[in-house]
Amino acid sequence: MNRYGRRKQGIKIITTLRKVIMTTGVLSLLVIGIAFTGNERIAVKWLSSVDYKSDCDFIVLLPAGPIPNPTMLTRIVVASREFKKNPQAKIIISLVADPPLESSSIWEIRDELILRGVVKENIFLEIKARNTAEHAKYVKETRLIDPIKHSFLIVTSPLHMRRSVMAFKAVGFSHIYGTTGLKAPPKENLGWGQFFRYDIWNALHTEIGIMREIVAIIYYKVTGKA
Repeated sequence: MNRYGRRKQGIKIITTLRKVIMTTGVLSLLVIGIAFTGNERIAVKWLSSVDYKSDCDFIVLLPAGPIPNPTMLTRIVVASREFKKNPQAKIIISLVADPPLESSSIWEIRDELILRGVVKENIFLEIKARNTAEHAKYVKETRLIDPIKHSFLIVTSPLHMRRSVMAFKAVGFSHIYGTTGLKAPPKENLGWGQFFRYDIWNALHTEIGIMREIVAIIYYKVTGKA
């Protein structure tokens, strides 16, 4: 390659890098702007808004990693509250596990449910699923359920709710509902600079989760998993 060709290639690379940097800058400003205005709540509402029914035949508890961790413990609390409203329901915990089960994360989740008043005979374990699509697939394959006849209440986090319901419907579940069990927290006065010390960082963290879920929903749609 002659000098002119190398120069032309160098200019092309620099132009491409400039476009990438400018695009990244614009997106960063957009994300920060959304955090300042609080508009991320619109996306959170959309991702978490699904139908709710308190007297479902089954409560499906989806995992959020091993315990103790705040997200998984929150889901356990919500599932146990839903069971107390409807003690005839059966709870299915869906999470991959290797033997011996007694030393696995899914067994710890089971024990936490029992600790919170769930009858152990009403708890069933699905131990193959590693992701949202597999939760739907393997719960359907259990001999406990009829995906057409029975009703199911999914317990998961707000951002994960819509994709979970979509995944279960995609494999043939007819009566799928969901709950996060979470209410808007009361407004707290944490003193001067609360917005810059807490609120904006919480908003930015939420936006990362929103972007991840939107990408995941697009992927599930394209691949037929939702």
